[in-house]
Amino acid sequence: MTRPADTFSRLLRPLQGLLLASLLTAYGCDTSAGDDDDSSGVLLFGEDPSFDHPATWLYAHFDTANNAELALVLRAMETSIDSSVDFTSDELIDRSPALDPLTADDLSGLERPDADPALCQAVTLVARSAHVIDRHAAGAAQIDQSSGDPSTPDHHERTFTDGTELCWPGRTCPALRAEDTMTRVNPLFTITMSERVDYRWVDLSLPSPSSVRLDEEASNEAPPRWAIMMRSWLPETAGNETGTAAFEQAYNLGIWLSQSADPLLPVTRYTASWTQTQLPVPLDESTVRQLTRGAIADAYEAQEDWLGTLP
Repeated sequence: MTRPADTFSRLLRPLQGLLLASLLTAYGCDTSAGDDDDSSGVLLFGEDPSFDHPATWLYAHFDTANNAELALVLRAMETSIDSSVDFTSDELIDRSPALDPLTADDLSGLERPDADPALCQAVTLVARSAHVIDRHAAGAAQIDQSSGDPSTPDHHERTFTDGTELCWPGRTCPALRAEDTMTRVNPLFTITMSERVDYRWVDLSLPSPSSVRLDEEASNEAPPRWAIMMRSWLPETAGNETGTAAFEQAYNLGIWLSQSADPLLPVTRYTASWTQTQLPVPLDESTVRQLTRGAIADAYEAQEDWLGTLP
């Protein structure tokens, strides 16, 4: 005699199988694989990057991160800027968000001076630009950079290392690689130096990596919202002829963020600078940081005028 409970169990068993299959599918498992291969159908997704500070993460992962990872961290930086920066203030310190120091691991793979990056002064400055993102991209592709940098008025020449200056402005290639030679002049010193400079395009509208399968490239169907990243560094220490002043080491991160997907709107600018200098006169760290902010602000202003003259 069949008990009612046994009959109920037999009826429930197919429903249990269907429920289990739906759960597996919901959590990214393909139940069509055979019993002898229970892994081939698993859909693996990326992981969202973890970071203590957006700027140091972006500098360290400039070349190694994928575009979805960069977009996520850039959006985090943008949120931090919008919540902490007073764009109406005339005081540079009010447009200078906090910045973590770089570590030796952050600089892995770069040709650079044998020096501890913790000795660098860390400074930031944020500003609004009246120019659209494509105008800033065009500026990056210019050979003569002297008009955009008041500290190098007589000599600042950019050499492109792989021909990407031809495809960079139209975004038909994702990166721009260059080397700058310049002579920095101020009341304290004159130093001729060379630095490496890399740029990347990033679409800020890309989805988070955790929503993208590992075998797929992140994409979005909405209009792109473009950002530009720039990373520069000194491959070796640069000093003046008398040996009284030097850039012992220097690392810079530049960010240009379109404020919306409309390509005709202006951008938000962010610069992070980590620099160790030897000066001919003693200056306290606070003064050095303020002088650095002032130099970045002067460069922002000069670039606004210069970009307006480009074709």
